Amino acid sequence: MPTWAKAVLIVLASIIAILLITLAAALRKWQRADYLTADMFQANETTTVPVLKISQLDESTKKTAADKYLDSVPITFNGKRYKYNDNLINILVTGIDDYGLKGDKEIDASPYQADTIVLGTVDAVKKTVSFISIPRDTVTDIKVLDLSDKVASTRKGPIAIQHSFGTQGEKTNEAVAEAVSNLLYGVPIYRYVAVDITAIPDINDSLGGITVDIPEDLTKWNPDMAEGTKDYLLMGEDAVIFVARRDTDIDDSAMGRMKRQMQYMKKLFPAMKDRTAQDIMFPIKLYRSEADKVATNLTIDEMTYLAKLMIDLELDDDQIESVPGEMRHIEPGEIEDYEYEMGYIADEEALKQLVIDRFYVEADE
Repeated sequence: MPTWAKAVLIVLASIIAILLITLAAALRKWQRADYLTADMFQANETTTVPVLKISQLDESTKKTAADKYLDSVPITFNGKRYKYNDNLINILVTGIDDYGLKGDKEIDASPYQADTIVLGTVDAVKKTVSFISIPRDTVTDIKVLDLSDKVASTRKGPIAIQHSFGTQGEKTNEAVAEAVSNLLYGVPIYRYVAVDITAIPDINDSLGGITVDIPEDLTKWNPDMAEGTKDYLLMGEDAVIFVARRDTDIDDSAMGRMKRQMQYMKKLFPAMKDRTAQDIMFPIKLYRSEADKVATNLTIDEMTYLAKLMIDLELDDDQIESVPGEMRHIEPGEIEDYEYEMGYIADEEALKQLVIDRFYVEADE
């Protein structure tokens, strides 16, 4: 056999060996996922996301201070007793702005705001998934982090700006998770995935594109994306236009964009589920290909567990909701320390009921 042929065979054999080793490792992780549970997503000694267990939903005064930190202790709401559902895995997903792709900067966008904020919840026992979308302008408490990631002050602001403080790293993302947890009356959130908007085309196209109906005029960015267009296949930058762009001359344009995002999620999840069924390592491969555009505290083991769960998860249309409330003008001085003309004001009673419905189960008598 010629020397060059031997060299080719050695290279091919090496490549095959590497592929087999990689596949074997992937299969071991996949098999190991059978033995993992939702417990690994809860707080532990390495968790740095604040442990938020005090629930403002509780109408009783019987709990001791120590008891308030125990999920298993029932709370009282509207005369009924509930306890937190420990089978849930809560993961905060945020879409981070990009200073305006291709120079099309939104005039009201500060660097690295969280323009998309969605809490995904997996019930590991019932095999269901649900999403709560939080409007970017929701008025809530914001922790102002300095460049050392220390809390300099706390003030009211639209929740999207929470991501604009600090070093844009781990502490910044944890602060966003804490802000969402506080907004949702102490729902525990220990995992986050922050995705830069520039990753959207790659994620979208890896699934063969996502087909949507165009609910509002987007011709400012693409003349083909006119209001009322049906079954439009989003590819490349069109995906960014659909999920991220908005006309800032319209007061409630962020709400219109959020409705588009919710429509997109309804199509994205089943596409991800089908793709994962075809290739068990697809979510891991996708993450690794976009790792420079994604910040997360999920481990590879946790990603593998979620990927395996995904194949069996069901998502109903009524499982995608937004925080109830209204977008309105804020009068000067109406909200202390609030510096903006507009704000989304949550309907507290409706939000409490949504939290009970999504995260609690009736306690056994």
